[in-house]
Amino acid sequence: MKPTNNTSAEPTLLFIPDISGFTKFVHETEISHSEHIIKELLEALIDANEMELQISEIEGDAILFYRKGRKPTAAETLAQVQRMYTKFHSSLRKYESQRICQCGACIHANNLSLKFIIHYGDISINKVKNRSKLFGKDLIMAHRLMKNNIPLNEYALITNELINACSTWVEIEQVAWEKPNKGHCEYDFGAIKYCYLSLAPLEPHIPQPTIEDYAPDPKMSKILSVESVINAPIESVFDVVSDTHAKHLWVLHVKDSDKTNGKITKNGSTHRCIMNGDENDPFLTSRNFNISKDLITWIDTNHNEKSDLVITLQRIGNSLTRINLTVMQKQSIFKSIAYNLLKKKGFVQFFSGSLEKLNQYCQGLEKKGLKHSSGVLLEPAS
Repeated sequence: MKPTNNTSAEPTLLFIPDISGFTKFVHETEISHSEHIIKELLEALIDANEMELQISEIEGDAILFYRKGRKPTAAETLAQVQRMYTKFHSSLRKYESQRICQCGACIHANNLSLKFIIHYGDISINKVKNRSKLFGKDLIMAHRLMKNNIPLNEYALITNELINACSTWVEIEQVAWEKPNKGHCEYDFGAIKYCYLSLAPLEPHIPQPTIEDYAPDPKMSKILSVESVINAPIESVFDVVSDTHAKHLWVLHVKDSDKTNGKITKNGSTHRCIMNGDENDPFLTSRNFNISKDLITWIDTNHNEKSDLVITLQRIGNSLTRINLTVMQKQSIFKSIAYNLLKKKGFVQFFSGSLEKLNQYCQGLEKKGLKHSSGVLLEPAS
């Protein structure tokens, strides 16, 4: 496969945020959850792009951004570093405050850190099939700098090539959050000089996660309750019922889910159950998880109906789980009478049928020796 349409080399900013601790994180923790967490962090970095940077490649734990044309100023480049750094750590803090999973990936996600390699040099773009590929010795130089002798976990490394090429970079000491340190690395093609800034002084700028008010509405009252026994362990039943992407596997009339805010179940997980494909389809938030060895409860709030579904799982044997679904809603006397006359029987049939479908799905997994895919771990691995 030969590259085609080679463009002549042009001065280009290379901007690489790199997640440190990625290799250890992936190799020593549960692979599925580590993949989801890294994906969400990379998306947070991309969403924080305010310099009109283009993405060349996403390289597992790093994003190769570039920008041709206008030379970057020190002020805008360091502002971009701060924006991505705070977005990255804000995502980690929010995740830690909301998580319920006790797997190694979810517990140790807050050990991940971030560094930046920022370089300026001549880069050409080749078309390989339908993809644009960056080429040039300056690209090699930037990648080699990801391995350096800076004694910090989190920093921004800025090469002298960028500082010397752009006149505004003489202002770096005025716009930076600390006085830059100077350094250099020796490689087989020669020495590279750079300055670097610790990102630690930016930590006070990381916003604390907003604590959602998940307290149940005291004005709500029970309007129905349905209970059944599922022939599967409580851990398996929880894995299925709490999975916002799997409602179609057990809830009657649900075809799929969308409007989710992550693959891993947490306090504040959202989803819409697609039933009719319109605005009346229920949009829900999962919250108030209380988890112990033999009893698990949480609430799915239906924002369309302004109701709460209280879900209770109780272990009654090694492979038996009692599940209770209780619907809570504000009810006037007249609404209560109308509901009992016209709707209650239909809702009871709906929830009872869903629990029967849940039992069939869980039994099928047990017979085949399989586990549901979401893999939320309720107790830390020993």
